[in-house]
Amino acid sequence: MYYKVIMECGHIGAGNNHEKVWFIKGGDPMSVLSTAIRLPGVKKKHTLNSVKLIKEITKDDYRSGLSEKRRGMQ
Repeated sequence: MYYKVIMECGHIGAGNNHEKVWFIKGGDPMSVLSTAIRLPGVKKKHTLNSVKLIKEITKDDYRSGLSEKRRGMQ
C-alpha cells in the first residue's frame, strides 16, 4: 500500500516549524507512522502531535508524488 504523509518539521528557530510531505510505501498506517517519525527534521518532542496526515493513495499518486518531489515542486 502507498501513503501520503504530512509531518510537522522543526529546526528553523524557537517555536517555528513547517510541514513536509513524504510518500511512503508500507503495509499499514502504523508501520508508515513508525517510518515517518524517524524521518529527518520531524519534530521529536511531541511526535504524535507532529502527524498532520497519513492517507492511503494509489500507486499512480505515489509515483507522481515522488516525481514532483524529485523536481522540487513540494
